[in-house]
Amino acid sequence: MKEYLIALTQGWTVHVDPWWYPRLREYRWQARPAGREGRWRYAGRSLRTPRGSVCVAMARVILGRQDVDTGAVLRPGKVGLWEMPDTATQRIDLREQNLFVGSAQDILRHRRKQQQGTSSQYIGVSYHRGRQCWQAYVRVQGRLVRVGEFATEREAAQARDQRVLALGFSPLVRLNFPGEHERSRARR
Repeated sequence: MKEYLIALTQGWTVHVDPWWYPRLREYRWQARPAGREGRWRYAGRSLRTPRGSVCVAMARVILGRQDVDTGAVLRPGKVGLWEMPDTATQRIDLREQNLFVGSAQDILRHRRKQQQGTSSQYIGVSYHRGRQCWQAYVRVQGRLVRVGEFATEREAAQARDQRVLALGFSPLVRLNFPGEHERSRARR
């Protein structure tokens, strides 16, 4: 199966659906920094208008949220990716199956934990080098709340999941061990 790739600046490429390829390749796209400390990239282009410079994001164009020629916002809303850009291959997957529209919190909630360059494989867990322990935390109303310090990474992840369930968060909040909650409830 043929891949439809559009070249960006800085050696990055974008994988798009075949029906978008002819329209999007007409323009010059840039790899713009995104995420914490500019670790990831997104595809965008600058457009000069009488009101000033406007950034046109390729993902927003694909989902019909922004006009590629004028930069006008057609429908408000944030656009998220199910799979984050791959920094190793410098490729961004902007096929429609990888895009969704939601609030900023929805996008943070659905972001998958990146294995590469993180201190833990679990969500809400980090290693504290100074204290030589694993820390668990939960985001409550935009603030990080510490759950505690643990000897192992798995213990910290389980404690984080227990705190999330105790707080009664919506089912959209991702758990590290989603099946364990049902098993422990069935044992009681």
